[in-house]
Amino acid sequence: MSENRTTRHLVRIALATGAAGALLLTGTPASAAGPYISSNSGGANIRSCANTGCTSNGYYGNGTGVTMVCFTDAQWVYPPSSNYASNRWFKVNSPTTGYIHSSLVANQVSTPRC
Repeated sequence: MSENRTTRHLVRIALATGAAGALLLTGTPASAAGPYISSNSGGANIRSCANTGCTSNGYYGNGTGVTMVCFTDAQWVYPPSSNYASNRWFKVNSPTTGYIHSSLVANQVSTPRC
């Protein structure tokens, strides 16, 4: 379906479902707003260091926006504990500061090394 046809179709659905449906359909998706959590398991722990053995400072569910501060290469993590194998971790700050494995952050932006 073309973008214009898709937009017209969504507008028709929004009008048919009322204001609540219109708000839901016209809201900004997490991916358009910047980096966000996207995990096969439904979320990600925010670790105190770049290692799965470190304590969790909290948990973000899928779709939660994060601010990427910097990256570090540390412990390798493999599926099923990650979406793909990598040793890259991102330090995040939103609102909890900590480290999240790179495979769990979608819509990544360029960040400096920590």
